[in-house]
Amino acid sequence: MIGFGEQTAHTSAPHARPRRTRSAVAVLVPLAAAVALSGCAITPADAYNVALAERAHGEAADFARSLYRGPTDTIDDYARWADDDAAANSSLELIGYEAYPGAEHGEPFGALQVRVTLSDVRGDRFQACFESEFDYWGVTTADPTRWDDDEAVAHPIACPADAGPIDPPVDERAVPVVPEGAEEVVLDVLRNAGPDATAEQVVAAVLERMPSPTGEREVPFDPAALVRDGEIGVAMGDADDCLLAVRRANGEVETLDVPRVLLQPGELGCSADTALMPVDQLRSPH
Repeated sequence: MIGFGEQTAHTSAPHARPRRTRSAVAVLVPLAAAVALSGCAITPADAYNVALAERAHGEAADFARSLYRGPTDTIDDYARWADDDAAANSSLELIGYEAYPGAEHGEPFGALQVRVTLSDVRGDRFQACFESEFDYWGVTTADPTRWDDDEAVAHPIACPADAGPIDPPVDERAVPVVPEGAEEVVLDVLRNAGPDATAEQVVAAVLERMPSPTGEREVPFDPAALVRDGEIGVAMGDADDCLLAVRRANGEVETLDVPRVLLQPGELGCSADTALMPVDQLRSPH
């Protein structure tokens, strides 16, 4: 009689190119077929273990589909997101990740390996491992129409004998922000700028007094300034966190409240030129 219990083996070799064409390896062989070949009768326990294999596959595929947090071009982000989500999932662990060097934008740029652990009818551990590939938009499949197909989303792989939860890569990227107090600094610099102040002088004065951010890995956005027709415009940030300030030709200094839709790439943007635009052009188009 053939039964399912804990399954362990070795992982596959590293990728030689960004995208691999692979068939779903039959790590989780339908137990009914194996039993039929051995001449044994199928027991309720056998059928239950087949159901466990299908459930494990579904959990791995659903996990991969749920990982998208926003556009990214690095598998490191997916590894961090997977680690966060796995902490709340008692049956699933992140056991590996792999980057595809040289992958171009739009291609799969890496893969995650996970292990699903369930209990069979005897209380023994049933384990199965899967790998999913990711691109800029999330988990990817060779055939885009098969995104809802568990077989296309999560590829069964052999579980390494030493498989275990891993720590994701540490995110060391800087996080640009508009620091608290930056608005007051910019407004004060504009109030005190001389009539012949240049854009470079304005930026230098802002940088000299720029408050230090307090968050982990946070750094200030680089400010930009523009002087035109007796007015000075200053911009700092991006579409999600934008500080726009202006000193009018009459000496009035103010912070501008511009709809976020106009700050997006391809629109006006968070720029010093935007700060100097007529107010009637800074209203929401809707």
